[in-house]
Amino acid sequence: MRKALLLTFALVLTLSACAWAGLNPAAKAAVHVRPHASGSCTKNFPTIDACDDVITTDPGVSVDAFPVFFDLVEYQGFDYGLTFVSGYSATFASCSDLTIGNIVNSGDGISHAWYVCQYGAAAVCGFGWLYSYGIVCIVPHPAAGGPTVGDCHGGDDGVVGNFCAGTNGVVGDDPCEPIATDRSTWGSIKGMFK
Repeated sequence: MRKALLLTFALVLTLSACAWAGLNPAAKAAVHVRPHASGSCTKNFPTIDACDDVITTDPGVSVDAFPVFFDLVEYQGFDYGLTFVSGYSATFASCSDLTIGNIVNSGDGISHAWYVCQYGAAAVCGFGWLYSYGIVCIVPHPAAGGPTVGDCHGGDDGVVGNFCAGTNGVVGDDPCEPIATDRSTWGSIKGMFK
């Protein structure tokens, strides 16, 4: 009887965790970089569908930095901040229907939203032209937290991986690198049945 009760409890916890995970439980964030070039959200814009399309290392200092969210199912908005090592301000262009905030200085936050649900495995929210002397990272929005993915049903999904870009001789993170999982929880559940 005790084992059945414990198994039921473990099943309830597992299903509850899945329910709270939202519609994008594997969402990840990265910064795609390239040498600065003239462009817009429709012209000279990178096509990113998966982690192997994200370039996280550029040897230059004058770069375009693209916040990318991937391993998505659906989305309708994003909240995040962006940090970079520089004594200069950035020029940021949003590619969403609605935008609150702007990335001008390192640590600034921005929120993007679309009028209708967007379906796809990856989203590029916009891009910033900046001078970077090291790393460029997606960080929590100073006012909203996160980084979060707003799904199409009003839920906020956190990211399970966050990959920074490197410039000026600094190597960026590999966005395709597997993310370590904590096996201790599952091991303790299995240990209850020995």
